[in-house]
Amino acid sequence: MLKFNNGKFKILLFGDIHESGDFETSPKFRDMQKLMIKALDGYQPDICVLLGDNCETPVLKNNPEHFKKMLSAVTEPITKRNIPAYCIMGNHEHDPGIDEEVLEAYQSIDGVVMRNDHPQDGKYCDYVDQVYSSDGKTPLVNLWFIDSNNLCSDRSLSTYDYVHDCQIKWFEDKSDELKSPNCCALPSYIFQHIPVPEEYKLLRKAKLFEIPKCVRGFDSKRNKLYVLGDNAEGYLGEGPCSPDINNGQFASWKKVGNVVAAFFGHDHLNDFSGWYDGVFMAQHKTAGFRAYTDGCQSCVRLVTIYEDRPTHFKQELKHFKEFGLVSESLGPVFKRITDRQSLLIHLGLKALGSAAGLAGAVAAVKYVKNTRNK
Repeated sequence: MLKFNNGKFKILLFGDIHESGDFETSPKFRDMQKLMIKALDGYQPDICVLLGDNCETPVLKNNPEHFKKMLSAVTEPITKRNIPAYCIMGNHEHDPGIDEEVLEAYQSIDGVVMRNDHPQDGKYCDYVDQVYSSDGKTPLVNLWFIDSNNLCSDRSLSTYDYVHDCQIKWFEDKSDELKSPNCCALPSYIFQHIPVPEEYKLLRKAKLFEIPKCVRGFDSKRNKLYVLGDNAEGYLGEGPCSPDINNGQFASWKKVGNVVAAFFGHDHLNDFSGWYDGVFMAQHKTAGFRAYTDGCQSCVRLVTIYEDRPTHFKQELKHFKEFGLVSESLGPVFKRITDRQSLLIHLGLKALGSAAGLAGAVAAVKYVKNTRNK
């Protein structure tokens, strides 16, 4: 049973770890664990949530025991502290097409939580748990863990899939079932990998003088340039990779009327957050060192919900460097630069080759530095 502790319930988020099969010898794995251990000991959360794309699932198909060993190693700092490690499906968990085996592997690790609460729709991994009052008598909050699926079946319409009709119906029916004794919907917090399209409501089109710090939208929005809107704060490093098809998930949240906040992974660079139409949405970047940011500013997010007012919460975002940690896996340049500078360097090296790419990379860093100083 999950319960409030001294009037608070603390949730620590880890996004897109993308751990790889060579974890046993990798400094990138050790850096990720440094961040995880420092955050766990500093924040002492009640639960942790891994927001999907946690471990490379093709390893499971080729070597099931090695995958379980990897997953166990990733979650061990959490589970050995007797903190539940709640996990959700990311798009890459679906990649091998062996969803049942993926679920079974997660469920085989003591202290790891993942399940499907509507087994009649066995291909989804959606579930909900409740947080009870300190005395354990009254449920006060619903925590939803939603499977946002993988790629869209029709890639001409959208790259990424969306939460399907049957999942939305399950959410609405279950919300009604979990109402409080006075028939009020309990405050709900949602954890999901792929963000909803409404996340773009936290952005606005860039003005001409803002082009140096803007990002290009994703898919159908790729011809538009964006910056954070007035209702958002944090870091916008890439266009949110939400589906182009809006299947009404956000509208369902408004219909049920109990969703306070939703937290997403998937976008490795972004850590912005803000309010739209009464719902707080937060984009959480990678906590690992495997993703395309190269771990320059990997981070964790602490969400604290209050027992006396469970519709109220606070969040704290803290990056690897802010914990005073020193990376083993990054060189002297990547230890010091920002996410966007890191991405420009990687793109330059990839596109132009090592010699020309290095020159382009240096120019990119100087360009970003100069534009940010204006």
